Amino acid sequence: MALFQKKMQHQVTENTWENHIAVMRANYQENRITSKSLPKPLWLRLHKHDALHVIYRDKDLLFQNGQIYFAYLIQANDMLFEDNNKLELPANVLFSTHPVAEKYPELLMEIGDELSSYKNMPESEIPEHFREIARILTAETDRSGAAFSVSMPNPDQPDEMLEDIDLYFCSVIVFPKDLPHRVLDSPFLPVLAAPDQTPAVLILPKEYWSAQRFTPQ
Repeated sequence: MALFQKKMQHQVTENTWENHIAVMRANYQENRITSKSLPKPLWLRLHKHDALHVIYRDKDLLFQNGQIYFAYLIQANDMLFEDNNKLELPANVLFSTHPVAEKYPELLMEIGDELSSYKNMPESEIPEHFREIARILTAETDRSGAAFSVSMPNPDQPDEMLEDIDLYFCSVIVFPKDLPHRVLDSPFLPVLAAPDQTPAVLILPKEYWSAQRFTPQ
């Protein structure tokens, strides 16, 4: 696409989560994708009722109206971690639209790792509000999503509580060609999402990434 022959004008000036996401958002706003073809893998074509078909239905809506957020990678098909993989395969991620997750996305990692720990665990040992997510993670082929909220002390003012931090657990398709190294080597992924308009979520194409990898700071 001619778009990606352009140099992104905004550059990171501070190595903070907030600066990275602000730069990616500014570059995307000025060079928004208007159209992009997405290959549909055979495994998805063979399963007509797979919920991930929504990505192809709503991709243009995401390109037009989606906002960039950090998502934490909870689990993914093992082949996505292999250097020679060229297949488009599914993964589960967790993201939030709350400003605290832009400044401290490590909270996504903390919650995501807790969710991951419930995989394959007896239902009686899982908190009731996380049982559905644990079931999805254990099944591995279920693309259902879940929205929930948490409250937590404000990292900047520990004596103050942040209420109703929104969190979205969902499935995505990982397109290796859209990753900086064509492999999942980053625990955090910038994604395009518009949860008030569609359950579809797309990993931001690598041309907009402000770093080659996003790891805990």
